[in-house]
Amino acid sequence: MNLLSSLVLIIVLCKTVSIDVLVPLSTNVPDSTLYPHVIHPRQPKRLNLSIHAPLHTNKFYSNAILGDYGNNPLLTHPYVISMSKDSPYGVSISLTEEWSYGPQIDSTRVKYFINRIVKNIQMSALEFLSQQFEVNNVDEPGFACTIKMFQSNSSATITLPLVRGMAYVTFEFVFATPRISTIHSILSVNGRTSGNITGKRFEIVLNNNQAWLLYALDGEITLEFSGNQLIGTNPVTNVLRLAKKQAEPSANAVLDAQVGVYPIACQLEARVIGFQGSYMFKWQRKGNLSKTLLHFTFPHHRSIISLVDGQFTNVEAMSASKGRMIGYLGNIWTLTENALSTMQFLAPHSPAIQYRNLIVTQLKKDLAVGANLTVSDYYFTGKEFHKYALLCLLADYYREIAEFNRCIKTLKDGFEVLITRKNANALRYDTTWSGLVSSAGLGQNQELNDFGNSYYNDHHYHWGYFIQAGAIIAHLDPNYVSKIRDWVEGLIRDASNPSSLDTSFPQFRYFDWFSGHSWSQGLFESADGKDQESTSEEINFHYGIALWGLATKSSTIEGLGRLMLGTAKRAIQTYFLMNNDNTVMPQQFIANKVTGIFFENKADYTTWFGTNPEFIHGIQMIPCTPITEEIRLVKFVEEEWVTILSKIVHNAVPEWKSLLYMNYAIINRHEAFIQLTNVSLDNGVSRTWALYWAATRPSTNDSNGTVSTRKPDLSTVSTTNTASSYTSTMVASALIQLLLTIIASKTPAMLI
Repeated sequence: MNLLSSLVLIIVLCKTVSIDVLVPLSTNVPDSTLYPHVIHPRQPKRLNLSIHAPLHTNKFYSNAILGDYGNNPLLTHPYVISMSKDSPYGVSISLTEEWSYGPQIDSTRVKYFINRIVKNIQMSALEFLSQQFEVNNVDEPGFACTIKMFQSNSSATITLPLVRGMAYVTFEFVFATPRISTIHSILSVNGRTSGNITGKRFEIVLNNNQAWLLYALDGEITLEFSGNQLIGTNPVTNVLRLAKKQAEPSANAVLDAQVGVYPIACQLEARVIGFQGSYMFKWQRKGNLSKTLLHFTFPHHRSIISLVDGQFTNVEAMSASKGRMIGYLGNIWTLTENALSTMQFLAPHSPAIQYRNLIVTQLKKDLAVGANLTVSDYYFTGKEFHKYALLCLLADYYREIAEFNRCIKTLKDGFEVLITRKNANALRYDTTWSGLVSSAGLGQNQELNDFGNSYYNDHHYHWGYFIQAGAIIAHLDPNYVSKIRDWVEGLIRDASNPSSLDTSFPQFRYFDWFSGHSWSQGLFESADGKDQESTSEEINFHYGIALWGLATKSSTIEGLGRLMLGTAKRAIQTYFLMNNDNTVMPQQFIANKVTGIFFENKADYTTWFGTNPEFIHGIQMIPCTPITEEIRLVKFVEEEWVTILSKIVHNAVPEWKSLLYMNYAIINRHEAFIQLTNVSLDNGVSRTWALYWAATRPSTNDSNGTVSTRKPDLSTVSTTNTASSYTSTMVASALIQLLLTIIASKTPAMLI
């Protein structure tokens, strides 16, 4: 069979084989002899699930089951829900569509923007004399939770299904007397200023230029308009729904028409066909099921959602932190990424020939120094494992056999400590929240040890380094896979278990499929909701999963990693890495180029560990690997460098300069390479890898640059071609991808 025939066969197979990527890696309970089982020191509160399921730690509703009152906000977008610890006991709903800014960094930039949360509407019942509620249902992917409010010694209850993107706030009343209030003044209800008002639709006009629509789905109710509140004249068993009134009458007509059906949960499906992947939201509904669900979309949804399954409306609202939301009519959403990454272990571009000798010389120096793979914490240790694994990869690439053999042995010895649990903070299996945690933070007042790993902070950051290092070993020595498979795949299950059939871990603990990216904050209350700081380390995690699947020949694991990569890439380039022409984020904030710490309710141009600009930008660059080029595109990198980084790089903390110059190589290979020959290094970067990375950037970006420095003598650099089997593989891969792209452009989008 000739090459063309082989390529055609590969393309046909790739385009016709549909892979369900939401299958369990394992259904085994973690072995207590390997992972001693522990009860977590932080127990959930106000939780009463009817069906036992692994508990999520990093979803939007965590605030409800943490702390004494559970009254920190729950961001469903666009609504912000807060449980009331003070009278009137119940819940408050905020949709201000207003931001506060500042302080000014310069004439074009502000330090943060934050969504204003106020008690626009409060919903309670006359029977509620104290704050009493529980979370009694959650869906497995983390789209929804159900909160039930009640009062001891009373049959009155109000149940709230809270779902990401819900177009209305829904209240299921059972024998409860409605009590509706606001911190504003109620000017009129259905045009009246007092008295009893009976109906199924109420227009509540406030003195803050807002009006809210209240619907009763199961028959008329009567409300007494007195003072600044609406009180039911008797207990009701009915479904009440609230929505902020739209400016356009036709949009309010849509709200009126679709109010009868409401979401309570979501079922997730995901498939990959070749280099195309789709994920599907199947909304679980109640009410009038003959109606089509009206639900809000985020900006990143709208460029890839199928218009065969539904249609957009003119119902709009501003989210708390992710731009304008638009209502979509559809019971099922199909979102398709048509060009998943094909990135493998090394860059798809061969390193420039003129740099070869410098890189190989540095490789021998770095490997002669050895590695410090002593397991202390799981973050910095993970970076060391990853850094050393990349050296092994390059030793293989450059055919430095003796160095490679020493390197791979050292790396395996390091993994031996991990898989035999000989490190001091060996992993435990937490039976409370169903996850693998560092033992370093389980004692009293130790919550932030290991960066809060024991409390589910940052696992996707930490595990990504180990998963990728394990994938590199599996790639270089397939015979070693059996020794490390359970340990590596245990990390994947903990952070990104793809299947609800694996009941030892929650499904997608960190990844928020509705938001399109992960949340790093674990079991800590937050006044601004969950947050994420390092998008690049999230990408490193997804990339590591794809590489592990590639190395172990698991098409499902590889497909899962590549689909999550594609989804996260779209969200990150929409919300976190902001081009000058970004139309989603607030205009006053875009010039920062990166969001810093991105909360559900605000973005703050800072980091958890300092305010230096090199920290804020560098944390979005680490680690720099082949996948980086697909996330940090030339346009963005050039804008970021010109407007900010070129002005601060000379005075940056020395070790952060390596990250800034590796990033700079994307637009100026030669000048970056020169700087990387002697700049101080981040502790997760070897000089060999930094030079290799710069050398693999396209030659079109070689220019005089903007950095003045003494250049090393390159006159002795070899010009010998260094072709390798990997380069040949990547050429073939690139050709396949080109042909697939051509075919995809001539065929309709895949619908599943």
